[in-house]
Amino acid sequence: MASHSSFPRGDSGRSRRRLLLIQAAADEEKRARKLARAAQRAADYEQKEQTIGDLTEVQTGEAVGRAVPELIEDGSLVDGNPDRPEDDTPRLRTFDPGGDQHPARKNVLETIHELMAGPRPATWVFCGDGPVETAFPDQFAAELRTTFRRPLDVVVNTLVPDSPLEMLLEHLEWQLARFHPDVVNLVIGSTTSSTGPEFATTLVTLVDQLQALRTAVVLHALAPDDSEQSRKQVDQIRILASEQNIPLVDHSGVHDDRDRIDRFCQTLELQPPVHSD
Repeated sequence: MASHSSFPRGDSGRSRRRLLLIQAAADEEKRARKLARAAQRAADYEQKEQTIGDLTEVQTGEAVGRAVPELIEDGSLVDGNPDRPEDDTPRLRTFDPGGDQHPARKNVLETIHELMAGPRPATWVFCGDGPVETAFPDQFAAELRTTFRRPLDVVVNTLVPDSPLEMLLEHLEWQLARFHPDVVNLVIGSTTSSTGPEFATTLVTLVDQLQALRTAVVLHALAPDDSEQSRKQVDQIRILASEQNIPLVDHSGVHDDRDRIDRFCQTLELQPPVHSD
């Protein structure tokens, strides 16, 4: 029986081969695009890693706070376990920047300068009675990342506007100690200092407990109001700071958070790192 196809059999074979060639070319183009995307992702990842490496060039310690293990290069035993096999594997230890020396016996500025000059990331905690509108702890965190080139430092803001000292004493573990701070910034506002004649005793107790955590304590005195009691309590803060060699950031006369940061950095004598060529 004669075929009713309008195309010769030879033409049909050539059409199939043409379709196969077109399909093969399309598959090859798809594979090429896939390889190009993979190469681009690899290049983007490498660039991201390089950027992170540049940011952390001056801050490459392994330990963060006191609870993060740090490598000891000599491989010595650090946990007191005599059953641990001796080999060349680096051991882990818990970093304690305070050592056996109480911060009250060591110059606080010196401690902070050592932290700023070293590679280990530091934890800064702001606590106490901060103004409602203030954001200077967050802006100080940005200052650490940019001006001081410490992108791994952590700034924890637990300021509670209108909170008295007793609140911080009662919740010291939750608001502060659990962060294992290297530096504690105790901000004392008008409400914080409104504990009446017991203010000085409460403040000394709080400072003693903070120093017992083996952390560097910095006091911040906000501008007093017009009352005689407020001015007297600011004087008591200054006396305590002088007697115990505690840095005191006096916020009297500041107008905004930029002024607060400048006053803070000036009090701590913080200097940006020198860029080497």
